[in-house]
Amino acid sequence: MKRSHQIKKTKNEKATNTHTPHNKTEIYTSISKREKTLLNAVMLSSTITTTSKASSSFLVQNGFATNTRASSSSRRCPPGLARKMITNNNTIKAMASSSSSSSSSSSSNESNDENNETNAFRLSGIALLPISLANLFNTPETLTTFLDFKDAEQFPDFTTVETLTHWSNLFGSDAFSLITLCSCYVLADAAENNRLNSQTYQRLAVGNVLVLASVIGALALTQVVGEAPRPNASAIVTFTGLSLPCLFASVGAINTHGGGFAGVSDLFAKDWDDLKDFSNKDASYLSRYYKLSFFTTLIVGGAFAFSPTSPLSAINEPYASAEFIRRLFGLGAVFGLAPAQFVLLDASKRNRLGGGTFKKLNLSIAASIFLIDFMTVWGFGKIAEIATPDQIQVLNEASATGGISQIYNYVGAISVSLAIAGVYLYQGLFAKK
Repeated sequence: MKRSHQIKKTKNEKATNTHTPHNKTEIYTSISKREKTLLNAVMLSSTITTTSKASSSFLVQNGFATNTRASSSSRRCPPGLARKMITNNNTIKAMASSSSSSSSSSSSNESNDENNETNAFRLSGIALLPISLANLFNTPETLTTFLDFKDAEQFPDFTTVETLTHWSNLFGSDAFSLITLCSCYVLADAAENNRLNSQTYQRLAVGNVLVLASVIGALALTQVVGEAPRPNASAIVTFTGLSLPCLFASVGAINTHGGGFAGVSDLFAKDWDDLKDFSNKDASYLSRYYKLSFFTTLIVGGAFAFSPTSPLSAINEPYASAEFIRRLFGLGAVFGLAPAQFVLLDASKRNRLGGGTFKKLNLSIAASIFLIDFMTVWGFGKIAEIATPDQIQVLNEASATGGISQIYNYVGAISVSLAIAGVYLYQGLFAKK
């Protein structure tokens, strides 16, 4: 009976011993890669301590004296066995040091990558800022130096309809650059916090690539289409050079965190399925509003970017530079504003508009719309002041909206636009998480 009891006790101990590692394995496989590395180092350190204690116990149990003051009756450790044990301990310590160094190296590499991406997006914003400010506050410099217009006047001292129109088109188009600058800022913050794999930031990175690449393409196209004056080589070189940091940073984020072109294609297919789905009866009014804004931007922006004549411009000149700044407004709307609006649409579905990223985007869109509305109202009012009677007659005959004699027909459109900007402003200031 006593032997039977001992056998059962031994079996229970084996069962217990086999169950414990199984639980450890389950815990080990459920943690992250970095935590596994740290856990390995801790376990290895524990192994060293255990081995050291076992070695000491072994020496004591077998009567091997390690103290120089031990009694003469104590037996000394054979030289071969001592060397073997020292070698084993040194090997284990080296393995622990290697594991710790590997973990530190991995963490250091990840930290360096995050810092590089953060700095790349910060540099992108810094590079784009000068040209954005110049187009807003010193339009004559851009018009004469880069677009080869002979005459350009500074706000608000306009004396001809032509110079006022050139200012209006460039000023209104450049308003969308605020959204691109905001995108660079939030992408830098996302890189710093290791969140670039989020679909939110992937969409913003794609938007950056689309808007900058489309403007560069439009500049190149003006070299073969339209009459002079046209954008000169300095315009192409300067804008391309200032855009490269943002292009490289955005493409790098897409390739590293978004799966490259294949990932963009999958994301586009998913987003398109969401856009064409109007059957969701549980969708909030705010998400419906953002979806309507998105489609409106595509329609209006597309009219400016791809139609042969401007939908709103007082005059339509055949010059390549005039065509470029007119189409520039549409490119900014379709490829700059629309992607940001879709990001907000997605956030509204997830009740995330109170997040810092989405508040900043709302505020940048509101600021852009306010600048465009100001340009429109002030510009058409100024045209009515400086246009000659002959010009007014020609404009009235050419305008599909009734000409500048019917300027107050714009009141309704501007009122709606200001109301839209008000929604973005409110969400940017007061949206709750």
